[in-house]
Amino acid sequence: MKVAFLMGNRLSAWHTRMYEPLLSWGVDLKALTYRPLRFPLEQVRIPYEIIPNRAETRTLGKRIREGIENRLVGTPVNEDPADLVARLEGFDLIHSWELFSADTEAALEAKKRWGTPVLVTVWDNLPFHREKDAVFAKRKQRARKEADRFLVYTHDSRKTLIEEGVESTRIQLIPPSVDLEAFSPATSPPKNPVILGVGRMVPEKGFEDLIEAVGFLLKDRTRESLTLRLLGAGPNEEAVDRLAEIRGLGERYERLPALDYSELPEFLRQGTVLVLGSKPTPEWKEQFGMILIEAMACGVVVIGANSGAIPEIIGGAGLVYEPGAFDELAECLRKILDDDSVRESLRVKGLEQCRNRFDRLSNAKQVLSLYESLVR
Repeated sequence: MKVAFLMGNRLSAWHTRMYEPLLSWGVDLKALTYRPLRFPLEQVRIPYEIIPNRAETRTLGKRIREGIENRLVGTPVNEDPADLVARLEGFDLIHSWELFSADTEAALEAKKRWGTPVLVTVWDNLPFHREKDAVFAKRKQRARKEADRFLVYTHDSRKTLIEEGVESTRIQLIPPSVDLEAFSPATSPPKNPVILGVGRMVPEKGFEDLIEAVGFLLKDRTRESLTLRLLGAGPNEEAVDRLAEIRGLGERYERLPALDYSELPEFLRQGTVLVLGSKPTPEWKEQFGMILIEAMACGVVVIGANSGAIPEIIGGAGLVYEPGAFDELAECLRKILDDDSVRESLRVKGLEQCRNRFDRLSNAKQVLSLYESLVR
C-alpha cells in the first residue's frame, strides 16, 4: 500500500510518531512537505521529500516583486506547494491535513484524475473557522463534499465537522499517541517539587498565568525549594522572563529555549507537575495538547486550562481550571504538591490513560485498518 502523507509545512517528529509503526507493517508511507518549514525534520522517521513551493518556482524578478509587495502592502507570498497534484500520481491513498489546506485541494484534484481515495485529518475545533476568507471557504466546502473519510483526534473536532454538515459515518476518531517506550516514568521522583511548562512563548499559551500562580505559592516560605522550569521560545519570551523577575522567582525560575525532541522525555521526568495554561481566542482554542500525554506517560501529573480539547485529553487524570484564573491554578498546584495521596492517584491514572487511550501501537493499528478499508 503506497500512501502519500501531506502535512503541509507542519511535518514534525511528534506529529508522525503514531504513523511510524505502519512502515514495518507493509505501508509505503511518504511525506511531501515544503518550505518554510515550521519544525526541524532531523528526527522525522518516516520518509519525506521537500518539494518546492510556488514562490520558489517564480523567476527571480517575480520573487523580488512579490517580496516588495508583501513588505509594502501586505500582499501574501504564495507558499503553496508547486506541482503537487502531478506528484500524487501512483499512490493508493492520499492522507492530507485540514479541510482548508492547499494540500487537501491538491489531493482532491488527484482523486478527480486517478480516483485515489482521500483521507483528511482535522485538528480544527472551531465550526466554520476561516470561512470568511473566500479561498478557504471554497476549499472547505469541496473537501466536506469530496473527501472519502475524515480522521479526527478529539470529540471536539468531530462535533465541529458534524456541525459543518459532514455525516458522522464518514468520521473516525483515533487520538494521537505517545511512544510508551521512549516516554516512561523516572525510576525515582525529583527530591524537590518542579513545575513544568512547555510550549511556544505566545500570550495564548498562558505562561504569565503560570508565573503568577507560582508567585502566589512562593509567598509561603516553606516552598523555597520549589522550581518553575519552562521549555520554549517565541515572541513573548522576554515578557515571560521579565514577569518571573518581577514576581521574585529568582533562582527558582529556569527557561530553556529549545531541546532536541529525543531529550524531551528526560526533561519531563525531572518534573512533579506540568501545566498547560492555554487561553482561547476568537480564532483559536487548544486542539489537543500533545505535551499532556507525553507528560502523563512520564509519570508527571498534569493541570490544564479549560480550553478546547484539554479537559477531554486530561480526563480524570489531572486537574482543570478556568483559563486566566491564576488564583485557581495556584490552588490546583497546592492540592497536588501538598497531598501525596492526590498526587500519586493522579500519576497512576495518567499512566493508565496513556496505556488505554494513547498507546502508539494500538492507535497505529486502528490507522492501518482505516487505510485498508479506504484502499479496498
